[in-house]
Amino acid sequence: MSCTREKILEKARSWIGFKESDGSHRDIINVYNAHKPLARSYKVTYKDAWCATFVSAVAIACGATDIIPTECSCQNMIGLFKKLGCWVENDAYAPAPGDIIFYDWQDSGTGDNTGWSDHVGIVEKTENGKITAIEGNYSDSVKRRTLAVNGKYIRGFGVPRYDTEATAYKPETETNTADSVTYSVKLPMLQNGSVGASTRALQTLLIGYGYSCGAWGADGEFGSDTLSAVKQYQKDNGCTVDGKVGSQTWGKLLGVS
Repeated sequence: MSCTREKILEKARSWIGFKESDGSHRDIINVYNAHKPLARSYKVTYKDAWCATFVSAVAIACGATDIIPTECSCQNMIGLFKKLGCWVENDAYAPAPGDIIFYDWQDSGTGDNTGWSDHVGIVEKTENGKITAIEGNYSDSVKRRTLAVNGKYIRGFGVPRYDTEATAYKPETETNTADSVTYSVKLPMLQNGSVGASTRALQTLLIGYGYSCGAWGADGEFGSDTLSAVKQYQKDNGCTVDGKVGSQTWGKLLGVS
């Protein structure tokens, strides 16, 4: 199976406004129940909480159940994302569109929330420090929620491995002389929780230098294994050992400092 972030979001948006009061939410639950095998052999009823069912039904409708595991329990879905190696245990992570956001309504707002998850949705966008998510069973309907990055009640994130288009670095400035061409490339600050092409490039460099980034290799997701690799590389190469990949560490990795 294969899927893109936009395909997931297009389907999620198409169900905005479906609700319990007119029975339209039943179409979502029917999609979930028609998919086999059912998680834990449980058939969701029309009176059950259906936020995880909504996320699962979106995945089913898009043929993406290999990257978004189906469940009708938020907490069990977290366990499945962990098994896939696609879990971000970092409330401060700025999610990408199509990531899955989990909540815990008992969050104290202090430290990293590791409680039992009560709710889940699909991230539509993250802009200016605000996350917009599309959620099922939000006030008994499918609707959008906006909250701050690292806001209270965030439990963590599932980060599916979507199909991605090839992405290459483009020079920010270019100077051309008769004898040479010089490129200046602006590289991002990367740290635990970062995802995308830049993280994949970092992992490729680390692996090339003999530093393991875990069983998944260069998967584009900065998790604990990549963090350990970065810290060991920094220690071995005279960099500040903070696990963050800024100009100093990039310079060493690229051989320009």
